[in-house]
Parts: sequence; C-alpha cells; structure tokens
Amino acid sequence: MFQLIKGAHIADISGLEEGYQLCDDGKLTANVSAEKIIKVFESFISKMDEDEALFLYIEAPCSEDEEKELNSNDISKLHRNVYYLDGLNQESALDLLQSGVGELLINDGLVLFGIGSLITNIEIGKCKYNMLIGFLQEADEKCFTDIFKENDIPRLATIKTAWDFISEKNPGECSSYEFGGKDIYVLIEQLQELGLYKAETREE
Repeated sequence: MFQLIKGAHIADISGLEEGYQLCDDGKLTANVSAEKIIKVFESFISKMDEDEALFLYIEAPCSEDEEKELNSNDISKLHRNVYYLDGLNQESALDLLQSGVGELLINDGLVLFGIGSLITNIEIGKCKYNMLIGFLQEADEKCFTDIFKENDIPRLATIKTAWDFISEKNPGECSSYEFGGKDIYVLIEQLQELGLYKAETREE
C-alpha cells in the first residue's frame, strides 16, 4: 500500500502506485512510497565512487519574518531559501542521512532536498508529495534503472504522481514535520556549523 510522507495528506490516494519514468531530456520523475525514499537515496549514494565529491541541497520555506521583509505589502508571494552543503563523500553522505537528518528532510512536506555529485552533476531530489526527480546529465541511465530495480520500483512509460490525484474535491495538504524535537530551521542551524551555506532566495 502506497504511503505518503508524514508531512503530506491527500484525502483519497486510491490508485496511487510506485513507478518511475525516464524522459528524453535526461530527467527522471518517480513516485515512491514513504518507507522507500531513504532506501532510494542510499542506493544512489552507494553508486557513487567512495571518494567522489558530493553535495546536499535543501530548499526550505522562508520564515514569517523573512516573508515580511521580502514581500512588503504583497502577502500573495511566498519564498524559499536554498542551501548547499559541499565536501561530502559517500560515507559522510550516508552517515548524514542515517543520523536522523534524512528522517526529517524526507517527512517534512514543505521541504525539498537532494544529493548530487560535484564531478558528474548527476543528482536526485525529493519534491512534494513523495515525488522524486533525477538528473542524469552525461551519466548512463543504468545508474538510475539499477537504483529503482534494487528497490522494486517499476519503470513505466508514464507515471501518475500525487499531483494527478489532487483536485478541489480531493484536496492535498503539505505541512512541516519535527523529528527528535527538531524542525527544519533547527536542523539548518546545526548543519551551518558543518558548512551548510545559503545560496539564494527564490520565489515559489
């Protein structure tokens, strides 16, 4: 049975199934049940060379105070801060995800994050409602097909993601999530001590 992450809710997800689709432009879109998301990331990291330079990115909603500064009188626009943590390798990236950081990043419905290689620029990321995206760049697509095969996620010609099930009559909602008493803002502060830096602020 397909499980949504803890920070996401859709009234009815009957018919929502796992699968991934590879597009001609080297982009991948996947629909992955919550309990398998960290396994997909672990498989991805394990495909990298042990000493390959990796990075983590996090996109988190701006705080209420930040929005007031950015928006002035226009409250209709929302923004998110984009952060990067460089200097990771296979071992440290796995340790980070398995330390509880992965649990929070995966289950916060408002946060986007991903892991990529600074060498090949191949990357995989989590978007809202259990959707994963991947960018092959110049890499062999077998890298991704192996990852999803290892996790029993089928390749399909086209997939239906949670977005295809959301409507006025079947609404979806994303929310923040705490793990071990930490929310995303506490996590960001802690990761800044390890070198996480803010790259930009984007409009949603």
